[in-house]
Amino acid sequence: MDSYLDRLADFTRELVVQLGGNGPAVLAKRTGLREATVRALLAGDGGLPSWEVVSACLAAAGAGGTAAGVVRERWAAAERALWDERGAGLLAAFERNRNGKPAKIVETYRAKVPWRRLTSRHPVVFEPWAMPAFTAERELPDPSAARDIRDFYRLLAELKVWAGSPRQSEIERRSWGTLPDATISAMLQKDRWRTTSDRERVRIGHFAAACGLPEAEAALWAESYERLRHVAPPDDLAQARAEAAALRLRLAESEATAEELRGRLAAAEGRERTREARTPAGAPGTLGAPPEAGRREPGGPAPGQRGPRGWRPRTRGPLAAAAAVLLFAGGVGVGGAAFGDGSASQDPECFSGRLRLIGSTAFERTADAIARGYEAACPDAAVEVRAIGSNEGLRALTLGNAATTIAMHDGYLAADSDEVKSRGFRGYAVALTAFAVVVHKDTKITGLSVQQLRSVYSPRGGPTSWKRFPGGADVPIRMVSRTEGSGTRTIFEEQVLDEPEPELSSRDCRRKDQIRAAAHVIRCERSSQAQVLGTVDQLPGAIGYAELHAAANARLYPNVRILTLDGRRAAISSVENRYPFAAPEVLYTYGPPANGAPASAFLTFMAGDGARRLLERAGAIPCLSAASLLSLACQPGSPA
Repeated sequence: MDSYLDRLADFTRELVVQLGGNGPAVLAKRTGLREATVRALLAGDGGLPSWEVVSACLAAAGAGGTAAGVVRERWAAAERALWDERGAGLLAAFERNRNGKPAKIVETYRAKVPWRRLTSRHPVVFEPWAMPAFTAERELPDPSAARDIRDFYRLLAELKVWAGSPRQSEIERRSWGTLPDATISAMLQKDRWRTTSDRERVRIGHFAAACGLPEAEAALWAESYERLRHVAPPDDLAQARAEAAALRLRLAESEATAEELRGRLAAAEGRERTREARTPAGAPGTLGAPPEAGRREPGGPAPGQRGPRGWRPRTRGPLAAAAAVLLFAGGVGVGGAAFGDGSASQDPECFSGRLRLIGSTAFERTADAIARGYEAACPDAAVEVRAIGSNEGLRALTLGNAATTIAMHDGYLAADSDEVKSRGFRGYAVALTAFAVVVHKDTKITGLSVQQLRSVYSPRGGPTSWKRFPGGADVPIRMVSRTEGSGTRTIFEEQVLDEPEPELSSRDCRRKDQIRAAAHVIRCERSSQAQVLGTVDQLPGAIGYAELHAAANARLYPNVRILTLDGRRAAISSVENRYPFAAPEVLYTYGPPANGAPASAFLTFMAGDGARRLLERAGAIPCLSAASLLSLACQPGSPA
């Protein structure tokens, strides 16, 4: 009883015993699996199931650890027998297709030898999947329950948890290299729904299979993705507008109450003045009159003494009470609704407290200069600059921190993006930022045409050595790119390449990863422009891109050379002969910032002459002229 089919039958019999007579309908309801999947499992049809599916059914049936251990041993024996019978063909296929794409081999062999992972390409090594650790309560998420594409990706993250939360590198190996680590990370980003595609549909299927779902279950996820790929999330902006309308109503009510109290206070003051005018000086009941002999107000001063600041305690009651109510209604009801925290600086350009500028690494140097200049002008303000990437900066901007956070983004967001359309982000262009394409000096290349540059980055395959270009050295082309969340990379792809960069193929930037040996060129990714420039400086044959002033720092990066493109030097001063790689730096807020908030005060400062001088000293071109007019190059949709 050593064949795979014998081992599979032995495993199925033991599984049915340990499930204790629970039928397919019951197990399907408890696990979230399709009834057809459970029925095939109990009948031994459809081949060996994943341990993820088996363990879910055991948990739903209440099987203990000992029972699960017995079933696990039988399952592992069947899996080893399956590999012994069919693994040789898979190994031979990978050896024959040394330079081919593993995707084709996956399509042919993965169904024949499931639950194995590729740990290296050459020599080929396949190992069983790592045994996952499951939570006590686990239920398979239902993709059909997703209401929109953002909701779908939330369920996709829950599917990963259901599978035991395997590492992204583990999922990469389970998919035999078809899902690189960086791709998995991008799939699980909460705003990934904005980049739907046919290729993403295939990735969803591979991801579901790597989480242990059989083909029929994985197909449900791909079908749900197809159904929802063009269904945008609900209009959060409409909800925000409704809340704003309710807030405006409360503000109007507070203003009406405050106005009524002002009238009552004025009437009370008028009556008091009339009474003073009619009462002779020194008569009882006037402010200047002495107290009646032997009479003392409760809690007031002794006879012959005056109250604080000359006020008689008896006369403070009605006016003070009215004034206190007016201040409370006006300050809390009106000021709180209008300003958020009820306080504002006397100078509209200054605030007291802390503000965060978070986002673009390309704008970090200029943002630091502006922040220091602002703190010098406004001593009570503290401005923190955190360069974590344009898209990460947008994710950090929320309704809760809208008053104290501004996101720095390279270029404008699309008008139909989630941030603008649903959450009401507002963009304020402040400066033009110049970028540069850079190479290591040993490439011997000083300039390229835009068409030549596009051929280097072509996903369809292009030159792999610099000797293909006139004067180029015989060194391999190594692309050092920014990660997918980078605004600089988005501008580079949209403005220069006019298409996406090739797929990731290397972690160390020097050679292709074994699992991605089929890629036509070496391409790695780095999370900041400093890392890009540092890698290009140290790596022969490297090409990358970064903000111009950072790239021109010969002291830090002595081996970096800035390329001309179509004969143009990297700069943004000449409109007629501009380097084709520049964009406005846009500061985004979560809706219009409230009056008196730190974000509002800082943007007011950015529109003035002081900020303009700081930008010019930092080498940037201000978007606003002295007359507060937005330059043509900084306007949305204008070529930089």
